[in-house]
Amino acid sequence: MLEPTYTQVSKNKKHIINSNALTALRVGNFKAFADQQYIPLRPLTLIFGANSSGKSSIIHSLLLAHHAIKNGELDIHRTEAGGESVDLGGFGQYVHKRDRRSQVEWSVDIDPKQLNTPDQGLVDLLQPIKKLTVGVGIGTRLGKGRVRVRSFFIEADERRVLSMSSRPQGKLQLDHLDYQHPILTNLIQAILEVSTFTLKVTPEDRQEIEKAIDELVPEITAQVSRLLPTKIQVGDEGDILIPKLNPKPGQQEDLADTLRLILPYRLSQLIGAITETVERDIGKLRYLGPFRTYPPRHFAFSRQQDANWYAGGGYAWDILLNNAEVRQKVNAWLGDSNRMKSPYELVVRSLLPDSQLAAELYPRIAKTLHDLTTKLIVHAAGFGNDIQEEIERLRGDFEAAGIDLNSDNVLPEVEQLVSMLTDTDSLSETWVQEIASGGDRISDLVLIDKRTKTAVSHRDVGIGISQVIPILVSCYGLSDALVAIEQPEIHLHPRLQAELGSVFAESIKPPYNNRFILETHSEHLMLRLQKLIREGQLKPEDVSVIYVDSNSEGSQCLELRLDEEGDFIDEWPDGFFEDDFREIFS
Repeated sequence: MLEPTYTQVSKNKKHIINSNALTALRVGNFKAFADQQYIPLRPLTLIFGANSSGKSSIIHSLLLAHHAIKNGELDIHRTEAGGESVDLGGFGQYVHKRDRRSQVEWSVDIDPKQLNTPDQGLVDLLQPIKKLTVGVGIGTRLGKGRVRVRSFFIEADERRVLSMSSRPQGKLQLDHLDYQHPILTNLIQAILEVSTFTLKVTPEDRQEIEKAIDELVPEITAQVSRLLPTKIQVGDEGDILIPKLNPKPGQQEDLADTLRLILPYRLSQLIGAITETVERDIGKLRYLGPFRTYPPRHFAFSRQQDANWYAGGGYAWDILLNNAEVRQKVNAWLGDSNRMKSPYELVVRSLLPDSQLAAELYPRIAKTLHDLTTKLIVHAAGFGNDIQEEIERLRGDFEAAGIDLNSDNVLPEVEQLVSMLTDTDSLSETWVQEIASGGDRISDLVLIDKRTKTAVSHRDVGIGISQVIPILVSCYGLSDALVAIEQPEIHLHPRLQAELGSVFAESIKPPYNNRFILETHSEHLMLRLQKLIREGQLKPEDVSVIYVDSNSEGSQCLELRLDEEGDFIDEWPDGFFEDDFREIFS
């Protein structure tokens, strides 16, 4: 089971190897989408479209997959990553047109070179393949009963390799295995060469092999505990054990029997490697909703991870509290005259628990007063039994000399002693250091107004700061993550929307190597990315622009391509983004 983690960028700035394998997402019969939609995923994927066109359906399908991979739940309302920001409403709500007899289609394209496996044999087998597609169908049995994975398939370069479908017992059974597909042809040849020393398969052998595979196919089943199957089995024998064959040179084993023994094992390895790769990349998904929540005024005393810890951006404040490097980058952005241009700076301050103060402060005060009294008595005792006479004599001498007894200079030795023993600044500093060194301190994150040097809460400043901070932390505080953000531009004026484009472009490169899916309406963000392409800081293949268009039949995803100059090759549908020009020039 994958655990939710936030990988912070290490302070030594080691470059992270980009291990993102997902190259595209395909979704059908899900929320606004009727027919299956193709969404290419690149380091920066931007989703545009009119309100209620179905843009969020793309991100929601990923949240569903992420939750299923983590918890094995499909008929869900609130996803773990989406928190209270996303309510899928259960299968009956997120299946297109609420038709419980339909299956939600979900699949991804992956780069075979990023396959998560140490098996060099599989790596070599997939070397000629440019694209693997793995997908599932999610639904009920005839519109009733439990929602589960009802079908599973693998394709290589748009050609089906295998497909499975559910049976009443809850298992997936292999329905089709294309043994003439290059992957399986090479796999079978490798099995025979290694296990039987057979270098050439005769037509007669081929017939026997194909017959054996046809007989084997309906016996192969798989269990799905999460979203994708991990292992397959033959019949009721349970997990497939590693076959042990020790052929001798020149020995001809029965080819068909050898394949019956070894082929399921190698298929299980292939399916397992693909499943682990998809789970690894979907497990990197982090979601930030359109309304970033306000942390409580005193962050130090309320750092519990609630349902909106991720979706609402609460995690960002925790990273800022603990990571000085990220805090420095965010402060630079907040104070930059070309960016936020704010007078505020994030600072960590240490607080002492009141229980610790109560336990240590009062004894220290008592001891200091005791020492002061003792020294004064000892000093006064030097006058002996005639102290009262001495005081009266001194008073007379002072008055005769015209010395004001109310002056600060009376009895200079005593005055100096009292001042030394009651130096409150020195004493308080000493006490704080001693108390702090003897116990745990509480760290709090505050904003300092650099104009007045006073501490303020994030609740006392403009909402834009609290809304942009989780986005900046997602860019500077995460690494090798897949970050989905709805409306990153919210509460930011146009110049800052454009500046976010530069931050995203920086975050997809080392040492961060993050990927972003941005559901946005911001023309200024798009224009900045086009400028960066034109200046050579981004490549067209770094950016995927998707326009979601809706009609009575369901929403459609249209890819809008960019050229080397950052200009769009394809026209925006319905004059999208033309309203600004009409408003200005009409």
